Amino acid sequence: MSGGAFQEMLIFAAGAVSALLAALILSRLRARSEGGRISDLRQELETARVENTVMAVIAQHASDGLVIQDIQGRIEWSNPAYSRMTGYSAEELRGRKPQEFVLPPEDRLTPEEIEDFRYDISSGALDSFEIIRNVRKNGEFFWNQLGFAVVNHMGTREPKVIVIARDVTEQIEREEALKRAKEDIQRRAEHDILTGLPNRMKLAGYFASEMQAAGDSGERIGVLHVDLDRFKKVNDALGHDAGDAVLVHAANVMSAQVRKKDLVCRFGGDEFIIVCPGLPGVDALETLAGRIIRQLTKPMQWGGQSIAIGASIGIALSNSQTRDQNEVMKQADIALYEAKNRGRNGYVCYTPDLGETVARRNAISSDLGQAIAGNEISVVLQPQFDLKHNRVRGLEALVRWYHPARGVLLPAEFLPAAEIQGCMQAIDQIAIDGALDALKMLRGEGHEGMSVSINVSARTLTQKGYVDKLKWEVETRGLEPRDVVVEVLETIVIEGRDNVAAQTIAALSEAGFAVELDDFGIGYSGLVNLTRLPIQGVKIDRSLVQDLPFDSTAQTVVRAIFRLCEDLDLSVVSEGVERSEQALFLQQIGGHVVQGFGIARPMAAKDLLGWMNRLREGMTLPVLEGAEALRRSH
Repeated sequence: MSGGAFQEMLIFAAGAVSALLAALILSRLRARSEGGRISDLRQELETARVENTVMAVIAQHASDGLVIQDIQGRIEWSNPAYSRMTGYSAEELRGRKPQEFVLPPEDRLTPEEIEDFRYDISSGALDSFEIIRNVRKNGEFFWNQLGFAVVNHMGTREPKVIVIARDVTEQIEREEALKRAKEDIQRRAEHDILTGLPNRMKLAGYFASEMQAAGDSGERIGVLHVDLDRFKKVNDALGHDAGDAVLVHAANVMSAQVRKKDLVCRFGGDEFIIVCPGLPGVDALETLAGRIIRQLTKPMQWGGQSIAIGASIGIALSNSQTRDQNEVMKQADIALYEAKNRGRNGYVCYTPDLGETVARRNAISSDLGQAIAGNEISVVLQPQFDLKHNRVRGLEALVRWYHPARGVLLPAEFLPAAEIQGCMQAIDQIAIDGALDALKMLRGEGHEGMSVSINVSARTLTQKGYVDKLKWEVETRGLEPRDVVVEVLETIVIEGRDNVAAQTIAALSEAGFAVELDDFGIGYSGLVNLTRLPIQGVKIDRSLVQDLPFDSTAQTVVRAIFRLCEDLDLSVVSEGVERSEQALFLQQIGGHVVQGFGIARPMAAKDLLGWMNRLREGMTLPVLEGAEALRRSH
């Protein structure tokens, strides 16, 4: 402790040390009397007496508690402030050690420890302040800040310890309140108010810490990116209160399925992130994902209603090459996107192959706008052949992307990206223009009696004014609506909002266009659509045709479709015909119109014209030659 601090403490304790001071001065008086300076020393003694009186008054009225203890800690003197602080009078305090009465019950020492206590003035412990929790005589707790000074006496007497005690309870409580407020603010900043789960801010810190720990230990960290299925429908149909209840329910379900050290985070909207450190492999993550999906699929009760949701989950696992948290999150996001593509309510694990597929898809997506503007997407046509009358009945217009670097891309490779980017109307317009121009050209070359089929997307089908625009496109080329068949996926009708798709189909039929259900036979409500929609025909999906005639189940299903369509007076086109056996079987059960590589591959309009000319000149199709040979052999 500094000399100035020591002097300050000594002044506060003057009333108690007056005897020590007087003895010191008397000793000096005797020494100086020998030198003949008695009068000066008397004056010095009087000054000391006055100062002693002043210091005694200060000690009595000081706001801080002052205590003088012997080296064993027994109180020899205390001022009124210390009595007010502790609730004990000076008489009650004298001769006792503070450890006997000021410590809370949980901190009290044993009688033996109190008896053995002694200040160690050489340790340096008395050179600093100390803040301890004490208890008053009335049982009230308070915080006590203690400072110490040691007074050494001349001769053989033991030193005294002067203690300055200050009640800092208000200050400590204020600091604790500020600390709690800061912690509350921090918690609010790092947690979602609705679900109570950590949010993205908390996720970032936790993930970074766990990735660092995993890098040091070689452990792997798993990530599940969870997206609730059908959440938007719940919100739209039942309102935001129901949506909030679903989010809280989902948060509780996920929290109940994870380990204590895992972190479940609400990432935003109806998306959640689960971080699972210290995992040996992906199997544990797949097991967790399966449990979460099963629990979320179970209906929850809200407002007297049963609400059923589900979840799509993308899974990623860090390794020695992926030690960056953003990379692992990106991989989980890629896997989630694929889970949605596969029909939702399931999980997909990220693999390098999946990453390459998505990278290719993204590259295609980024090139799509330029492809449309640069006329890289064009139309090819595939004939539909009538086996009964041995002629081409119609043509299906299909789009192809002639990519300058990747070559020819099929619709399955770029139409999903076009849907996401909102380019489907532009591609549908390319298909319409190419199909109608080709049909007009063939008519001009003398090839009559054919229609052209155009595939239409959900976005275009629900576009206002689509029917009138299509009718105008047809009429400006000198064609009629009956020359055009509009092919519609039945999933468009099923998922169409407010029944707009069904209304457009009715308008197309009323305008004279033929409407066919494409990929028929694989949808779960196809038969219902046959009865409630004004359609003119169906196209049997290639997945049913490819197993004919050897698969008995496929035979049964296809026969049933033909019988039903005959009863409903609907035309049938069988696509995917590649072998003579398929063509013969279909012809035998009344399936006269076929389409597939066994007839002809899709061709550009100029190539199609040459093919049509050769056919008119007597060219025989190989699949039909084979079918005739099979018929004769039977």
